[in-house]
Amino acid sequence: MEESQEGSIEEPPVEDLAASFRQSRKEFWFMVMTWVAFAAWTLGFNFLFAKGEEGEAVEVVFGIPKWVVFGIAIPWMIALGLTIWFAMFYMKDTDLGHTDEEYANEKGEA
Repeated sequence: MEESQEGSIEEPPVEDLAASFRQSRKEFWFMVMTWVAFAAWTLGFNFLFAKGEEGEAVEVVFGIPKWVVFGIAIPWMIALGLTIWFAMFYMKDTDLGHTDEEYANEKGEA
């Protein structure tokens, strides 16, 4: 951002912000749809399989109820891996113009 003659700060070019907005919107929809998918799986699976019949033996996997393993633990592990992948490889940093420090350096205040 640059200071104009009147003392107001000029905005960065629209093209730069448009690219940043598109990237942010793409990341936003990826996050929302991923959250919806995992929430639907967790809620749906646990709704169907968490309540057993009276007196029925609970099926276990590694000593944990089967519905907990497949309805909570595994989806959370997959979501964790997906979150790490998203943060490391999918998200991109976009330039939003000058930082406060750069602006101060240009003004000779630093």
